[in-house]
Amino acid sequence: MIYILSGIAKSGKSLIADDIIKTHHMRVISTDLIMMMLHYGNDQLSIDIHKSDITVSHALKPYLFGMIKSLSGLKRDYLIEGVHIQPDFAYELSLAFPDKIKCLFLGYKDANPIIKAKELRRDIKGIDNPWYESMSDTQLIELTTYMIRESEKCYHECLKYQCRYIEVTDIMKDKVDIIKELLSNEIS
Repeated sequence: MIYILSGIAKSGKSLIADDIIKTHHMRVISTDLIMMMLHYGNDQLSIDIHKSDITVSHALKPYLFGMIKSLSGLKRDYLIEGVHIQPDFAYELSLAFPDKIKCLFLGYKDANPIIKAKELRRDIKGIDNPWYESMSDTQLIELTTYMIRESEKCYHECLKYQCRYIEVTDIMKDKVDIIKELLSNEIS
């Protein structure tokens, strides 16, 4: 089975992936690493890592599809984690690889941007790549406001493409249920 955990930046995907590695010994592939590999490895691809996650997702789509096609023939389970799989692509993957894909999206469309910004500051030490660390409080609130709007878009795209979406309110409390939902036997 290929499990895909996608959604909005800073929704807890990497934290959940780390737990799945520890508890289920599953192999995990981060779409961020694929993005950076292609960015650094081939200038001709013109993958602009500073564009929106949706824009970068479209640029990565053929490479992710090829990787997933390769993984679909293997016996081991894999978790692909990252923002670069959008609901329309997840739907396409479920049609291309029936009974081999299980996808779950995380977001926080109902969050308060000020509270979310405070959470990001509070949890910064546990984050591998705190790319927002040098932002002022105002900039961070602008970022969380943007990501909340992106969560709303993701939620509606999930409805449109019949993908599962979980609203994250407190990742430390929600992660057990998210892992159960992702790894359950039901195919999305």
